[in-house]
Amino acid sequence: MASDAFWSELDDLSGQWNCEPSRAELFEQFTSAVYTTDAEGWLTYYNAAAADLWGYRPELGKARWCGSWRIFTPEGANLPLEQCPMAVALKERRTVRGVQAVLERPDGTLIPFTPYPTPLRDASGAIVAGSNMLLPLASPAAPRDFALPGDASPAMQPQESRSGLALDDLTGGLQATLAALADVEVEFQLDRERLDGWSGPASERERIIAQLESKRARRRALLSERLDELQVQAMRLTSNMHRDGFDA
Repeated sequence: MASDAFWSELDDLSGQWNCEPSRAELFEQFTSAVYTTDAEGWLTYYNAAAADLWGYRPELGKARWCGSWRIFTPEGANLPLEQCPMAVALKERRTVRGVQAVLERPDGTLIPFTPYPTPLRDASGAIVAGSNMLLPLASPAAPRDFALPGDASPAMQPQESRSGLALDDLTGGLQATLAALADVEVEFQLDRERLDGWSGPASERERIIAQLESKRARRRALLSERLDELQVQAMRLTSNMHRDGFDA
């Protein structure tokens, strides 16, 4: 069945939407990720495909707008969940089509996807729920090894020249890397705080924490390696500059 036809059928739902058992059985058969919310955006249901896509099982009634751990725009900017396509659909009382986003799992894996958020109405036209289908646009990428300071392009790499500008570049790279290390710790603490009120299975909470710790360790290792490289370059450049001073 074409996705447009599928959503047009859901748009025609009446007040009998609360017949959850049969609908849950239907959605569970879908190979695509599907989830539903109440009219305020709080998750009321998601199928196994959605849990697999998100990389964890969010708590019903506590997760709002989407089960994704984090969402980014296609350009890489952080997209607050309250601004995600499902939130837009319910707040603006309209379907949202033709947009893309990138979700992040707790372990840092990035997956680009296309959402199909649709407000569901009763016979009077009032919005009583929301439904969304998430279609991945590519296979899951490796856990996010975010861009390291100075790695955007070869032109941005500090050159081991004898100019003072190169030393300034290295100093800037060192400062940016140290700041990125601090950001890793802040993000990890914020992620842990999201689990403070967790009331779901303890095993799921521990699985999420293990993913978060793995992401943190990987990012710290990458940044520490970058920091070591920059420090070696800075020492070498400083040594060259001192030698030039003595030779002058």
